Amino acid sequence: MASDASTLFARQHCRRGFTPIFATLIAVVLSSAVAAIPLQIPGNFDPVFTKTSNLALGNGTAQAHATALQTDGKIVLVGQCANGANFDFCLARLLTDGTLDPAFTGPGAAAAGSFMLPTGGAAGDSGANAITLQPDGKIIVAGGCFNGGANYDFCIARLHPNGSRDASFVGPGGTGNGFFPLSIGASSDFANAVALQSDGKIVLAGQCAGVTNTDFCVARLNSDGTFDASFVGPNGNGNGKFFLPIGPKEDGAHAIALQPDGKIVLAGTCTNSTDVEEFCVARLYADGSLDIGFDGPGVAGNGKFTFAVGGVSDEARSLLLQPDGNIVIGGACAAPSVDFCAARLLGGSGAFDTSFVGPAGTGNGKFSFPVGVNIDIAQSAALQADGKMLLAGKCVVNGFNYFCLARLNGDGSLDTTFDGPSGAGNGKVFLSIGSSNDVATSVAIQSDGKIVVAGYCSNSGVDKFCIARLSGGPYGNKNCSMDIDGDGKVLATTDAVLLARVALGVTGNAVMAGALGVGATRTTWTGIRDYLVSQCGMNLAP
Repeated sequence: MASDASTLFARQHCRRGFTPIFATLIAVVLSSAVAAIPLQIPGNFDPVFTKTSNLALGNGTAQAHATALQTDGKIVLVGQCANGANFDFCLARLLTDGTLDPAFTGPGAAAAGSFMLPTGGAAGDSGANAITLQPDGKIIVAGGCFNGGANYDFCIARLHPNGSRDASFVGPGGTGNGFFPLSIGASSDFANAVALQSDGKIVLAGQCAGVTNTDFCVARLNSDGTFDASFVGPNGNGNGKFFLPIGPKEDGAHAIALQPDGKIVLAGTCTNSTDVEEFCVARLYADGSLDIGFDGPGVAGNGKFTFAVGGVSDEARSLLLQPDGNIVIGGACAAPSVDFCAARLLGGSGAFDTSFVGPAGTGNGKFSFPVGVNIDIAQSAALQADGKMLLAGKCVVNGFNYFCLARLNGDGSLDTTFDGPSGAGNGKVFLSIGSSNDVATSVAIQSDGKIVVAGYCSNSGVDKFCIARLSGGPYGNKNCSMDIDGDGKVLATTDAVLLARVALGVTGNAVMAGALGVGATRTTWTGIRDYLVSQCGMNLAP
């Protein structure tokens, strides 16, 4: 017997000009497809992805700190791994099913999906904290590296798609050969975030030690890695790099977002005059000068400001730009227990967006909420195509750390459809990945709505890279119609044929052969599959 969905299909499309026999045939095929391809509970493990709890790199501890998704669906992880004496950059790339990509061979062309990237420091630790991808497939990785003296520097690498070093990325000294350190201040500097501008320039942000305190610090590089001398900063003398004090004491930038108008938004954690940590934000023009119209909740920020969320101790770890220009900052706040927390600022002034009310409905632009029992730390955030927001990190339950995620609606309330493996998450999901403590450090959303969450998991007391992929759900099926190829029409000779082929298990180029309408906007299997998965709720293999 046909399902309710397929019966409805037959009734609707007889009215649209399909013959009853043809509509019934498609309904039966669709019924079979629905039975064969069930919807996954949002937040549940993706059954076609091999979750990994023990991806070993180097010689001992291996911690993944950041994740990037390639356009072909491959997943790149970067972090810090033991080399036997200290720590180095390390990378892994996974295929769409979660297995290692053997084409990611590294600088020595001998790896098979994962490798160490030595930074040259013989007596100190180095580690990658951030990653971004260029449109040509090159991979940019940034972090902090021991400089051989007594301090640490920003350091950055650019790799070809196969993991080999990009020799054209030479750095300020002209001899970088794909990797080099960047001294920002006279003491220790750590890059925590990296972003790629549309013109190919690279923006780095982090924390740098000055004479008395650490401050936000920022650098911008040309595409060859040299400092961009036009990035002069608030005082006009930056010459490609500068310090940016926000609060009166210790400051550190943890996230970057680039606005479409070229402005640069930075977020992090700053210590106020009473030694309490707060969220802090700055917005810069393209030349690095402060956007003085960005005043914040106190209406006197002049481009940079701090604000409390929980009131005891607040750490900002992530930054999202919404399509409407509003700015979402996520992290962990003590009030007094340590909970997930978030704030949303209006894109124009930086004032609190009072429509962002949170799970309790009383947030007024900022709020915290428990996920686990007593210690919940949100490390990363991602924005879905439908406006929902994901926060991911670690939560303590029964004395152990778990991967944990929360999904918020546009107003900050919990998305109760996000249930996870237990089926009763009500917007909060806990995931046990390894045999002991699990810490999620990054979250990213694929074009089909699936959620990639990665970090490190303890196995027999040793941390290893770990990763899982979750169903994201169909984005509420907001844009689903029978116009499969996107030409603005629903036709038996095009869209119905496409759906029938998909329902019969056809994949790849064979789906489209001779069945695309004039003016079709979805002309590849990837485009059609992503549409059916993200907008129509189907669960289709790549």
